[in-house]
Amino acid sequence: MNKSVVKLTPIGGQAENGKSMYCLEIDDQWFIIDAGYRFPEVDKLGVDVIIPNFDYLKENKDKIKAIFITHGHDDVMGALPYLLQEVNVPIYTTDLTADLIDQLLKRYMRHSHVSYKYKIKRVNMNATIKVAGVTVEFFPITHSIPGSVGLAFLTPNGYVVYSSEFIIDFGAPERFRCNIQKMMEIGKKGVLALLCESSYSKNDGYTSPKHKLTDKIESIFEDATGRIIISSYAQNAFRTQEIAQLAKKYNRKICFYGRDKYDNTNTIMRIARHTKRPILDIHPSYIADSKAISDKKNMDKLVVLLSGSPRRIYHDILDIIDGGDEKLKLQESDTFIVASPVLPGTEKIANRAINELYKTDTQIHVLKNKELQSMHASEEDIKVLIQILNPKYFIPIKGEYQHFVAVSDVAKKMSIKDDNIIIVDNGEIITFNDGKLQDYRDSITIEDVMIDGLGIGDVGVKVIDDRNQLQNDGVVIIGMTIDGKTKEIVANTDVQTRGFIYLKDSENIVRAIIEMAEKELEAYKKDDNGDIRDVRQTIKDKANRYIIKETGKRPVILPVIIEL
Repeated sequence: MNKSVVKLTPIGGQAENGKSMYCLEIDDQWFIIDAGYRFPEVDKLGVDVIIPNFDYLKENKDKIKAIFITHGHDDVMGALPYLLQEVNVPIYTTDLTADLIDQLLKRYMRHSHVSYKYKIKRVNMNATIKVAGVTVEFFPITHSIPGSVGLAFLTPNGYVVYSSEFIIDFGAPERFRCNIQKMMEIGKKGVLALLCESSYSKNDGYTSPKHKLTDKIESIFEDATGRIIISSYAQNAFRTQEIAQLAKKYNRKICFYGRDKYDNTNTIMRIARHTKRPILDIHPSYIADSKAISDKKNMDKLVVLLSGSPRRIYHDILDIIDGGDEKLKLQESDTFIVASPVLPGTEKIANRAINELYKTDTQIHVLKNKELQSMHASEEDIKVLIQILNPKYFIPIKGEYQHFVAVSDVAKKMSIKDDNIIIVDNGEIITFNDGKLQDYRDSITIEDVMIDGLGIGDVGVKVIDDRNQLQNDGVVIIGMTIDGKTKEIVANTDVQTRGFIYLKDSENIVRAIIEMAEKELEAYKKDDNGDIRDVRQTIKDKANRYIIKETGKRPVILPVIIEL
């Protein structure tokens, strides 16, 4: 009798914030769970997002049967446009997420001028389906966007359950409500392994009700006499719902003012117009047109929801402050609420925007990160999930290493044995034979792929180093013109600097660089076998050593030799 073999390989999401992607193998049937990106660190200049490396999946694409996406956030679905060019298999997800994916892929293809077909299979939030002979259970969870689900894959030795990102909140609105009953049914049948999110596991108690915005801003709504402008991330639909309900309570209309027409708030509102069931519980009579923003008569009856991505929203705030927005001009009577917590990679732009806001005459209220807990599982939420599912093995996912250690302590409190808690890095392959964890771990190389604009992997470490050099020490451009036949210098050598040192103070340095460069060209003129590319490199190397010795700086050096 053949052994049952189950393998799990994190492609992304481990020891990092975002970029979630996991490959689950059940008796050689492969399934991808989530395919997200993350934002780069501050020093990754010019990089828009970072996606997982797909080489391992490309090499085994014939074995991959499906992609499952648990909810409509970029950290779990943003890499799909790139993945589908390498591994094009059906995507299984719920209705709203399917609509968001559809728009994401169409937009990507339009902007990047590529075209490929894709297949999205829409699944009920409580569905039980079979894919490639494997039973897959969907169960609704409470997260910050409707249509969020967890997944349970049936193996011969019990379910492998993927928690996705969740909280326990029994008072959540209908479209955000979890199905405890379905989870209990899965738990009763037996769970081999639980993949549980960990990013909030150091927090005591439950996340609910600390994730709710209403009680933190209701008094501001009560006191405001003019317009209320509130910034909130587009992907947090739960918060959008709260803001809309507050607007209704205080007899105000809400204007959805995502300046990026593709942000999630705008997209969800567009999708909502064509659905039979409401996505968010907002009556059309309480939604204002963007023209209302500049209607001076009814300013005390308006809430302007400024939504956007974590990278975009603070740029938009700065643009509004600078008067670069024709519709939205800040006024003394306005109340501005910053309800978009500062996320990793956005610290600089966020602090600048908040500082500039305080220079205006507008009433400013900035909610601190501590006050705005995201909808991720705290200690007690995780305990409830473990109690319901009672897994044999426990695998921390979605968090930094410190969070894996913290959530492991929570699992131990719930009587999961130390040997049955599995901390795994991106690229490590854990194997279960007939339901028993194997001691060995294979591994594959997983590297970050940086996306600059719409290009895949066209930003390497060298490019980032150059950008950091430009930011820190500037650039030195050495311009020379020679006769293509005689190799004689036919124009004065020119040295231009930007962001390096003040030109008045650099005369001696510039003169020395010119002499150095012209000396190399003289040597080139005498060498019948010389290569102009080697000359450029030699000038660059010598100028670099000289500048470091004289100034301690490392500017980017660009020798430009024009042959006439």
